[in-house]
Amino acid sequence: MKFMEFKHKDIYVKVHTPLLVTREVEEDNKKREELVFASVINIDSRVQAVFAQLHHGSKADDVTFKIFEAPRIGEKISDTKSFYVRPQGKYKHLGQREDETFVCGIVVSEKVLERKPDGLILFAWDGNLLEKLYWAIDRYYETPFLEEWTPYLFEQLLQDEWLKPLKIHDFTGDYSQLVAYELSVGEKALDDYISLGVKTGVLVLDAQQAKEVV
Repeated sequence: MKFMEFKHKDIYVKVHTPLLVTREVEEDNKKREELVFASVINIDSRVQAVFAQLHHGSKADDVTFKIFEAPRIGEKISDTKSFYVRPQGKYKHLGQREDETFVCGIVVSEKVLERKPDGLILFAWDGNLLEKLYWAIDRYYETPFLEEWTPYLFEQLLQDEWLKPLKIHDFTGDYSQLVAYELSVGEKALDDYISLGVKTGVLVLDAQQAKEVV
């Protein structure tokens, strides 16, 4: 497990984090990681402080979260594996008390919860991303679509970078199946992929299916 720490003005908070999901972005020829999802655990006041900071994170451009090793008592660990994560956009949070001392919480980008103008983030905790992609297309897009077309669409979106993998930081080994991707394709591009697939014969429609997608 790691520590997740932030310092901002007169605020200093450090909590444990077993899982982070981030997206890598390039800015001024430098790569940095933006926070998409975090699972945290600590005493209630510290977890609530993280919630509050992420709630206002989009307004605090100078805030960064340092992620580093959480040594056991008496253990010394070098700081060579630390890295920094920046909040970006809006987040939702939820906490749950584990016992009299500790509270577990999650913070998640709103793009995970619903489609935004700049995209949608897909989480597949069981590794079945194709299923999640089909659900997303069916729910958020008007493009006629059949579930068996999902593998074709996945390859097209990945190739043209409309679908990009996010970074999973699993610090406990409990989330080995989790995969997450950012989907940013628009309606027109999606229509074009389906039209091309049907015209080239990659996607086949029988009479009944043609009625279903009309």
